[in-house]
Amino acid sequence: MTEKPIAYEPHPVSPERKAELVAAGFKIVDAVYAPKSETVALREDGPTVEEYVAAGYLAANYPPSGYASRSTPDEIAAAIAAQAGANGGGTDTGIDLSDEQLHAAIKAAAGKAPHPKTGRDKLLAQYNALKAAE
Repeated sequence: MTEKPIAYEPHPVSPERKAELVAAGFKIVDAVYAPKSETVALREDGPTVEEYVAAGYLAANYPPSGYASRSTPDEIAAAIAAQAGANGGGTDTGIDLSDEQLHAAIKAAAGKAPHPKTGRDKLLAQYNALKAAE
């Protein structure tokens, strides 16, 4: 049995890209697991900062891992400032809280804890949405 070559791709991989790689005979592995000696080119098909924020992520974490920025530094700065303004002037965005503290705060505010495997970006977005609703 011959082993398939590995394609290190940023996740999530779109169904179209997955089909393309599988058809070419590749095994797909998340780019974060690429060996240090492997150079992984940044993908150019990622979101703009506006799309990223609209999906519920923090503008401060833009661009997503494995993707090249499709927005200018001024657009990113404006999105960060706008998001901070929407969160009560940026004084309590939850960014300084640990994941465990975010889980506890969300459970206290919403009455239901988020899934244990919820990522930090989504925890922060959920925390900030709850804070804005107060």
